[in-house]
Amino acid sequence: MGLFDTIHFKEPLQVPGWKQPVTGMQTKHFGSFMQDYTVGSLLPESPVLIGVVEDALWCAPEEKGGEGRTHPVYFAIWHRILAGVYLDAGQAEERLRTVDRLDLITWLDQAQRQTRVWKNRYHRLYADVREWHERQTEAEPPDERAAAFRRLRHRLPEEILHAPDPLKAILEKHAKQEETAGDGEIEWF
Repeated sequence: MGLFDTIHFKEPLQVPGWKQPVTGMQTKHFGSFMQDYTVGSLLPESPVLIGVVEDALWCAPEEKGGEGRTHPVYFAIWHRILAGVYLDAGQAEERLRTVDRLDLITWLDQAQRQTRVWKNRYHRLYADVREWHERQTEAEPPDERAAAFRRLRHRLPEEILHAPDPLKAILEKHAKQEETAGDGEIEWF
């Protein structure tokens, strides 16, 4: 059975005869593990090392009560890296012939930036949850000097610590940070 993976398109596909540009699709061709992929992503479960994989893109109805339809889509796979997504098999084959070192460097840079972003997100969230746990389990400071030192050491605002659901407040804080994050963030979330 398996689960769908999601392919996100940095450049939307314009399906002929369809008004709405398509910005992503789901597929089971690359492992079915609920992964997110973009051009440049490694596809460890790709059915081919180098080649074109055909799938069907579902175009949802544009109007309420309208009919959806499918359209063929072609994945250009180069050494198990997603090199491009095309509506025409010839374009996908041409892309395979034109992959060069600059593409590889770009994809590697993109992967390294995404790794750093996710690593930083994880460490910030872990630090806040750890601090919240420490504040729940440690005793109140014995004097004002110790309390001042504790305030310097901890970063969580008091409104989070005293919220009815501090964990929810921490998660909301991080969600807001992700929404307003700047350069280097993953663009397809």
